[in-house]
Amino acid sequence: MKKVLFIGLGHMGSSLVRGILANPQITDEIYGYDAFKELQDKVTGELKTLKPLNNIIDIASENIDTIVIGTRPDAVEGLCNELKTIDLTGKTIVSMANAVSIEKLSNYLSGVDNLTIIRMMPNMNASLQQSVTAIAHNGNDQDSVEHVITLFESCGIVELVDEAKFGTLTAISGCLPAYVFTFFKAITDYAVEQGFDKEQAFRIVETAIIGSVRNGATSGKDLQTMIDQICVPNGSTIEGQKVLEQKGFGDILKECLKAADKKASH
Repeated sequence: MKKVLFIGLGHMGSSLVRGILANPQITDEIYGYDAFKELQDKVTGELKTLKPLNNIIDIASENIDTIVIGTRPDAVEGLCNELKTIDLTGKTIVSMANAVSIEKLSNYLSGVDNLTIIRMMPNMNASLQQSVTAIAHNGNDQDSVEHVITLFESCGIVELVDEAKFGTLTAISGCLPAYVFTFFKAITDYAVEQGFDKEQAFRIVETAIIGSVRNGATSGKDLQTMIDQICVPNGSTIEGQKVLEQKGFGDILKECLKAADKKASH
């Protein structure tokens, strides 16, 4: 059993904690710390098995093994300077701060011996155990990496990726819920405008979206072939598909992802 501390209990940090604590197979002691004590008290009050850490320096007295950094990217360097006042020898540092590379973290924590550094990128579906969590690491301690993988498998799937792909990964996974919500909202808004009540519209569109994605992912068919099969001549689908193609829907999505990728890579 290890002791794991989450620093930063905002939406993403608390979503991960909820997913982990919901898994009865995880026996680690999970701690939470946030500079905003009202937020820390709120989250630890809601999650009775989440142990509060009142001060960063208590990492030493509590013998924390793994520290998960969930602060804003611009706060990471200052936090690392604070952490370096503690003996971090042999500990594992996990950062989910966007665009903060392993190299940057290593520089921020220079002088610490035997440190395992892991960069991760989850998404907000962690609280539902449906996150995609990507991981890259400095290769110092494979056992620590395996422990972190097991920990975050409580929140969904974990993918080991080359750090050079983290920008693209952020766009197609970390940012993706917002783009899916935009798609979901537009369709359900249209249904409500046409007389459906919101609850029924959500139920119908949710099932259709999830079923379509699963069908496309598991059928073994090329996705364009599946589109063509549905778009029969003179049918309803092809009329809507013509609008998507005329408006460059696919290109708009790629442009959206490219912008997110670029931002996450710098």
